[in-house]
Amino acid sequence: MDATLRVRNAVETCDGITRAELAADLGLPLGTVTAAVSGLLRGGVLVERATRSAGQSRAGRPATVLVSAGRQRLVGTVIWSHGLLRAAVATYGGSILARREFAIVEENSDLDVLEPAWQFLGESGEGPLDRVVLGVAAPYQRGVGLPPGRLPAPGRGARGNEDRTAPEDPTVRFGFAPWLAPDPAAVLSRRLGVPVDVENDANLGALGEAHHGAGRGHRDQIYLKLGERSVGAGLLLNGALYRGASGFAGEIAHLHVDDQGPLCPCGARGCLSSRTRRPLLELMEHAYDRPLTFPEVLSLADADEPAPARVLRELGRALGRPLADLCTFLNPGLLVLDATLGGAGRHVLSGIAEQVELFCAPAVEAGLTLVNGSLGSDAEILGAVHLARTEAMSAVAEVVAS
Repeated sequence: MDATLRVRNAVETCDGITRAELAADLGLPLGTVTAAVSGLLRGGVLVERATRSAGQSRAGRPATVLVSAGRQRLVGTVIWSHGLLRAAVATYGGSILARREFAIVEENSDLDVLEPAWQFLGESGEGPLDRVVLGVAAPYQRGVGLPPGRLPAPGRGARGNEDRTAPEDPTVRFGFAPWLAPDPAAVLSRRLGVPVDVENDANLGALGEAHHGAGRGHRDQIYLKLGERSVGAGLLLNGALYRGASGFAGEIAHLHVDDQGPLCPCGARGCLSSRTRRPLLELMEHAYDRPLTFPEVLSLADADEPAPARVLRELGRALGRPLADLCTFLNPGLLVLDATLGGAGRHVLSGIAEQVELFCAPAVEAGLTLVNGSLGSDAEILGAVHLARTEAMSAVAEVVAS
């Protein structure tokens, strides 16, 4: 019965799967899976569906996959970034059925900022949701929310000058969205009536590219996300997402690069973020005699306009120097660049590659591939779907174990 429950849940949380894939996903013997599947087929819980791969001969018998005989179980995804909400409804297999974007007011400092997305998920007409994943443009620790900091020492205003003898203060969150402290997952779950998982947006992008896009087949990889206002990274080590002890892993924007640099909202001084988007965009104003938006810079760079292309290469160099050290330390086989940059991403990759070649250990650099992602903004949605399936299967495994 235990194996049957796990097999049923695994089939219901995908768009079709073979017996061999089930055995691999669940870590069960193929014979055990086959026996459980036979019982579920006889009971009308599962059905087999013919599918023909691209290279399969039409004369041969088509392969079959197992699917649920009932309604599809659906996942709601909401990705929050500064000024924007992106909501979607998808199947567990990654088919996106509905989506919408909402501009939001930055000053809204409580959970109401997410309300337009919840309304869309409830009114999409695609059916009831099985669970929801919320992606956030901030570090996140399960059960805690935003990682806590320490209060500054008297008369001091920056981290690095904080009182390190003081205990961590859960009320200090250094400039990130206050509604993420404490962890909002339980409150949102009660609000929506389904389990809610919260995850960093770059981590979701990493999962999406790793399982559905350019990162497939690589167990050790770094995903680099570049947004209009932020930069972040997701780390997959030995095939698993690495979040760190307090959810701060991958916060590349907050690597220290300048002892005399400006203060950062995170509480530190001289973070890498001070050398990325805003200063480079200000340089563009002098070349074009007007302010340019980040999308405009991307469009001009994609057309090989000299100034924007150079700016993005410089951005790549600024990111590439600390990334080279990170690659030497972690030895990934792949670095995937956020595909939302479009064709302009090649200039960023060029700058990163230059620094990696110069400063990465030769043995590591020789085994490292740099690529553009292939999923665009769907990377985070598909990563959220993958996380939802992982959590759904873990929940059933815990029930079986108890």
